[in-house]
Amino acid sequence: MSEYEEKCCCEERCRHHEEAETCYEGGDIVEHVAKMWQSAGCSAWSEVVKEILKEKIRARWGAELEKGAEAFVASMGAGWQAKVAKAKAEEEFRKAIEKAILG
Repeated sequence: MSEYEEKCCCEERCRHHEEAETCYEGGDIVEHVAKMWQSAGCSAWSEVVKEILKEKIRARWGAELEKGAEAFVASMGAGWQAKVAKAKAEEEFRKAIEKAILG
């Protein structure tokens, strides 16, 4: 993701978020607090937009996404079972070698 995509439009334009995220170290406290509010406002706007988009995407593509999620989880389960089986086989191999060497 590009730097621009990670920031909301007002953050990219004003860059007040960078200054607001630093700890107050003296200077104009009112300016610092104002920048904190601006930064929080941008974050809030971005979160609201994301929530609205999530609702719209779920309404339009929810069933398809659910099917995709089920397929993904099933695939993950099969992959995990394969890893467990491999680990068990390796453990049995180690035990066999230990028994062969140590008796």
